[in-house]
Amino acid sequence: MKSSDGPILVTGVGGPAGRSLIAQLRGCGLRVVGVDLVPPADMPDALGVPAVARPDYVAALHAIAAAHGVALIVPTVSEELPIVAAYADGPVPILAGSVAATAMAGDKWWTARILEAAGVATPRFTAVGSEVDVEALGRSLGWPFVTKPRMGRGGRGVVVHRQVGGIPDQTFLRVPSIAQEFAPGVEYVVNVYRPWSSRETTTVVLRKLSRAHGEVGNATAVERVDELDVASLAARAVAALDLRGPADLDVRRRVDGQPVVLEVNARFGAHSAFAPEILREALADLGIAEMATA
Repeated sequence: MKSSDGPILVTGVGGPAGRSLIAQLRGCGLRVVGVDLVPPADMPDALGVPAVARPDYVAALHAIAAAHGVALIVPTVSEELPIVAAYADGPVPILAGSVAATAMAGDKWWTARILEAAGVATPRFTAVGSEVDVEALGRSLGWPFVTKPRMGRGGRGVVVHRQVGGIPDQTFLRVPSIAQEFAPGVEYVVNVYRPWSSRETTTVVLRKLSRAHGEVGNATAVERVDELDVASLAARAVAALDLRGPADLDVRRRVDGQPVVLEVNARFGAHSAFAPEILREALADLGIAEMATA
C-alpha cells in the first residue's frame, strides 16, 4: 500500500481516537482533512459526512477526498471498518485491514472464538441473549463476570455482574451480547502495528491508571510500561485475527497474573499519542514518512 503527497483524511475526528491522530499528524507537518457525522464545534475546518450505515457513506468520503486531493483515508470509527475496508485499494488508499479481519475484530464473540482456537489467552466466555440464566452464567464463568454488547466500544453497555449474599445481579443484558470471566488485575491498552511489509510487528504497552466507568471502560489516564508478556500476547492476537495496520487492544491480568485479551479494535486508539512508533510505522509502510507541509 503506497500513498501520494496529498493531505490525509481522518474520520471520526470528534472522538478521542480521531482527535489524537489528527494532532499527531499535524505535529509531523502533515496536512489533514477531518470528517465526522457531526463536526465538532472546536474544529471549524472539519466536514460533515453521512452516518456510517447509510449507503452513500463511502461515496461521500471519496467525494471529499477527490475535492481535496486526499492521498490517504484513515478510519478511526470501529463500526465503519468492515465497510471501508472493501475499498482499501480503491481510488484513494484506505488504511484498514481486510474486510474479514476487521469484521471479526469488530465482533467480540468472534474475536474470542478465533483467539481461543489460536491458543491466545482470553477470559472464559459465552454468547448470551435476552433469555439468560444469570446464576448459571455465574457458576460457569465464576463471580463476578462481565456482559457486554458483541459490537460496541468505549465501555458502552458493559455490566459487571456480582453475587451478593447469594443473590445474583440480574441487570438487563443487551442483545446480542457476550459474557466473559472478569479478570480483576491490572488493565492495559496495547497499541500495535502489524505491517503489510516484512517488518516486525510493533507493540507499545500502556497501563491504565484510571477508567471512565470505574472497573471497566476507556482509560482516562495511562503510562507506558515494559510488560513483555502483555506485548507478546497482543502481537499474537493481532496475528491470529490476521489484522494489518494499526490496532488497539484491551488486556487485563487474572488473579494469577496471567494476561488475557478482552477485546481488539482494528484502528488507532485514543491513546496512540503515547505510542508515536505506531504512526511512524504506518507512515513508513505507506511511503509518506518524509511528507511535510508545503
